[in-house]
Amino acid sequence: MKGRRLHPFTLLAIAGALPALAWILPAPAGGACTAAVALVLTASRGLRRGLWPAVLTAAPFWVFLRLLHDVPTTIAIGLRITTMVASFVWLAATLAPDRLVEATVARGWSVTAAYLFAATITAVPMLKGRARRIVEAQRCRGLSPRGSLGNRLRALRALALPLVLSALHDVDERALALETRGMVSGARRTPLAPPPDSAVERAARWALLVACVAGLIWRLK
Repeated sequence: MKGRRLHPFTLLAIAGALPALAWILPAPAGGACTAAVALVLTASRGLRRGLWPAVLTAAPFWVFLRLLHDVPTTIAIGLRITTMVASFVWLAATLAPDRLVEATVARGWSVTAAYLFAATITAVPMLKGRARRIVEAQRCRGLSPRGSLGNRLRALRALALPLVLSALHDVDERALALETRGMVSGARRTPLAPPPDSAVERAARWALLVACVAGLIWRLK
């Protein structure tokens, strides 16, 4: 729960700085350090919600890289991709959309832009949960996603069509709900409960930015 007490901009800074440093710092040591930090952060969210999704998402990239490159290149790029994946998984599990909207509105952002930004971050977990429900419903109807290639393709079609249609329907409902609440382009709102942003967190965000810039300058020399 400590991550949720941090300001949303601090969470975004951490999730952005780790992948940036992974690509800036020399491989493989730089990628190993950033990947370790990112995986520790995801593990703090639990095995099912954090660590396992990050590991399972990054694993296919390692296989694909090994087919194309030698071992040193695979390790170098794989660690960087693992950092990116783990950072996003941690951010999606930690960042509360309502706190992000309040924080962006408090900084003078358009409420529409703030909502779209928050919705983009939360889209993957939402679609994942919806896909799981669709698969369970299809299994109740006797459709198995296992077996021959034909069965798998039929199961994929039965999953993709309802998922896409439900996502489009959800977009229409959200757009209508935002419009009825006056959230049109250029609208400004007063934040009701902006998250506290301490001087320590602001300094930490600047430190992360300085570290990324300094590392980039050092590599370019």
